[in-house]
Amino acid sequence: MLAVITFNGGNWWWVALLAAAASIISSYFAWKSEGRLVNGYVIGFSLRALGILLLLMCLLDPHWTGERPAKGANIVALMADNSRGMNLGEPSASENRGEALKDRLLGPAASWLTDLEQSFQARSYRFDRDLRRVTDFSSLDFQGEQSNLIASLNQLGDRYQGLPLAGVTLFSDGIATDKGRLEDLNTNVLPPIYPVVIGNQEPLPDISIDRVELRQTAFDDAPISLKTVVSSSALPAQSIDVSIEAIETRNGLSTSLEDRDLPAPQSARSKASGSSHALNFDWRPIRTGIQFYRVAASASTTDEEATQANNERIVMVDGGQEAFRILYVTGRPNWEYKFLNRALYNDTQLQMSGLIRVARREPKFEFKGRAGESSNPLYRGFDRTDEEETEEYDQPVLIRVNTRDEKELSDGFPSTAEELFEYDAIIIDDLEADFFTFNQQTLIRQFVAQRGGGLLALGGADALDHGGYENTPIAATLPVYLDQSFTRASSENLSWRLTREGWVEPWTRVRPIETDERARLDTMPPFHVLNTIPKIKPGARVLAEVENALGDRYPSLVAHNFGAGKVACVAVGDLWRWGLRGEAEHEDLARLWRQIARWLVTDVPSLVEIEARDSAEGTEIVVEAREEDYNPLEIGQARVTIKRVDLSEADLATHKGFTEVDLFAEPVSDAPGRFTAEFSSQDAGAYIARVEVQGPEGEVVGIAETGWVNEPLASEFRSLSPDRELLEQIAEKTGGSVLEISSLEKLESMISKQKAPVTELWSYPLWHNAWLFLAALG
Repeated sequence: MLAVITFNGGNWWWVALLAAAASIISSYFAWKSEGRLVNGYVIGFSLRALGILLLLMCLLDPHWTGERPAKGANIVALMADNSRGMNLGEPSASENRGEALKDRLLGPAASWLTDLEQSFQARSYRFDRDLRRVTDFSSLDFQGEQSNLIASLNQLGDRYQGLPLAGVTLFSDGIATDKGRLEDLNTNVLPPIYPVVIGNQEPLPDISIDRVELRQTAFDDAPISLKTVVSSSALPAQSIDVSIEAIETRNGLSTSLEDRDLPAPQSARSKASGSSHALNFDWRPIRTGIQFYRVAASASTTDEEATQANNERIVMVDGGQEAFRILYVTGRPNWEYKFLNRALYNDTQLQMSGLIRVARREPKFEFKGRAGESSNPLYRGFDRTDEEETEEYDQPVLIRVNTRDEKELSDGFPSTAEELFEYDAIIIDDLEADFFTFNQQTLIRQFVAQRGGGLLALGGADALDHGGYENTPIAATLPVYLDQSFTRASSENLSWRLTREGWVEPWTRVRPIETDERARLDTMPPFHVLNTIPKIKPGARVLAEVENALGDRYPSLVAHNFGAGKVACVAVGDLWRWGLRGEAEHEDLARLWRQIARWLVTDVPSLVEIEARDSAEGTEIVVEAREEDYNPLEIGQARVTIKRVDLSEADLATHKGFTEVDLFAEPVSDAPGRFTAEFSSQDAGAYIARVEVQGPEGEVVGIAETGWVNEPLASEFRSLSPDRELLEQIAEKTGGSVLEISSLEKLESMISKQKAPVTELWSYPLWHNAWLFLAALG
């Protein structure tokens, strides 16, 4: 706060001016008459005039006046990091970071604190998971598993809102578990923050798993891809082994993990100067549901590390629901169904029910039966005594395949949303539009747009542009425009080729390596059935093309999103030729069909869904519940069971922390069908939440589960070097500055120079200074 000069003797202005004018004028003429206003005497005259002015200024009673923080009226908060990261110590230091901090906060080295308390009220706090008030810093034990720096600062600001908080002194190494929430720092309620950096940038001996990135794809061989980044520092060059093991969950909330085809361990060679390595693991889980895996890194030598808390990570894999249901409907028994059915039959997660038409319906006016016979003559000779099981003349003859029970599809293609929406995907193969009623066509459109299901349209003689789908509700969902008048392309010797977008989609490729995939494409047989696509819709993606003998290319696999769902179109009608080449080609075709099917059902919503989200309080459980028609559930209740599942039976016997809790999720007033609940646990580990949603009559609408991993130490030890950059950003945002631990004696003066909530005026008379009279007389 800047000081200014004020004059208390304002009534003497005119006297001082007259006296100054008279004195200077008389001196001027006196010196001039003596001829002394030449050469160096001019400087002497000027100094005399200045001395006269200084003496006369004393008549005005000049004071040096300013503002300063009122002593004892303002508060300075002292926040000390109590996390386990403070137990780290630099090799060149005789004590670790926590010990060095306590030495400066307690005992003889805390003289700076005495100076601070003479001007401010000092309030002591420690923080790790949250902020806690302490009487002094002797309670620091540095055992906190989190360092929620941003959240603790916001808590402090909220507590002192409206109170005279003049500054915050933050003692920390800057390694915050909530660093990603820096933008949430509420600078509106915080005064200048003065971070004190604990520790230095000297590298510590350590091997750590810096990052794990999980990716789940529709690729058949290895739908789980895990990228692990492991690093080392200040250790001799050595081999670092990284392995993955399954964590056995308990109590039946998730499937038991028994023998599992996990990827083999991998190794990376570290450098003595420090290095970072990325390792990729790909595998296919056998089970479904929520699963957990432990990723561990170990060194080949026995050199002591600064910490081993960052040598392991736990990752969660959502294997999806137990089974996805697919409805396949075709206009005739064909080879495409044969290969598609074989591909999905042994996949326990993909259940396909088929509806195959073996005879078209006949017009009512055309009578070809015998006297007294109203059923289709196709059944003549079969012992079918139930008249309801035999189709009339004007009904198509349908065969149900792989149905769940006798009732499923007994009335043909579903005519209600409740029936159709039970499926996750629909495949229409070689079937004209007139097979469906207008109501059924509208239901298919709603199935995709509202239900969020997947739709696959396959090419053929009665499909797409040959099937009369133009200007129908089904055509509205397709990623292509249909035009029967469009010139048909030459469909002889068609070669399958991936487009640039197709190469980046795992589910359109059969081989994981590009060179292998190109070699496979070159050996594919030529195709001869193509439904020409005149134009694709905006937003649709052409993933594959076919090229004829003339070099012309036409779209063969097109996909897009429609409403809440997704739709794909395969324009080639004889992919089955690929499977006739041999056993290897047969398996390649089966793999492609499985990948397309998984893509169709991926992200298809269920009646009940549950999600775990990070929140300031811990974990927010969000439940979405729907009616059978997939409209939001208006009335119901959601009961959530949360369990920690990474503890063995032996651990449970001695574990005193959290194990299980039941709670009810509260409905969200402005979001029908949505329920939320807050959960907070300090224990690190793997958690599963299982929700059961009941309707207004107490009936079970659905059950779902999700999981998450609480690993505060992974964030706490993501870096062992102090994060000075974060501390500088905090200081800059609040108007403070960064201090070294050896410069704490400057703290009181730095805070005093800032504007404080409660201030007092100070004033000092200038004429009391000896230098003023010496200057005037000199």
